[in-house]
Amino acid sequence: MLSPTELYALTPLLKGVLWVEVIVYLGIGVYEILDDFWVKPQPWMRLGPTPNSYLMIKDKVGHKMHGGLCFLLGFIALNGLIEGAVTRFELELCFVSLALLMMTIWMTRIPGRLGVTVILTKPEFWLQILMFGYFLPLIQPWVVGLCLGLNIWGILVNVLHTRRQVLSPFAYETLRRDAVEAGLGERELRAFDKFAGHKD
Repeated sequence: MLSPTELYALTPLLKGVLWVEVIVYLGIGVYEILDDFWVKPQPWMRLGPTPNSYLMIKDKVGHKMHGGLCFLLGFIALNGLIEGAVTRFELELCFVSLALLMMTIWMTRIPGRLGVTVILTKPEFWLQILMFGYFLPLIQPWVVGLCLGLNIWGILVNVLHTRRQVLSPFAYETLRRDAVEAGLGERELRAFDKFAGHKD
């Protein structure tokens, strides 16, 4: 384990991880923080002739929170690349940020092949595996426990809440029906169907 003030010089693998975090997460963070003037209201935000302000603000809060977390993760990575080294705290922030993102993905895992595809295409899934596989000994044990706990909590919420109350019965057809009812565009629906292997 690193000491609180010790610097860990970047290895080629850690440098690669940090570059992915800068490109993906800092990019997402900057975009989602600054996208206010060109993002249009989603179809499901229209309950009448005009978009519902409450739904728009609720959606914006979640959107900006996601952007803020992504920005923070990317900023930590960029700082490490500029310095050529990271502290234990910076590594721990990377671990915890990835665990928070994965917790949300586990909680909202959707049924069938589409759900597996979503997980396997998320960079945080693979980055978390790399971080656990190669850099775990550098951080404090309680932070390891916290990261594992966040992942387990996400899985528990999916099994005990999402599948029983949010998406019940837990099947792609349920999600598809609700997406159509919420006004999901035809193009997005076709993409969903393709990845899910759904045929009319």
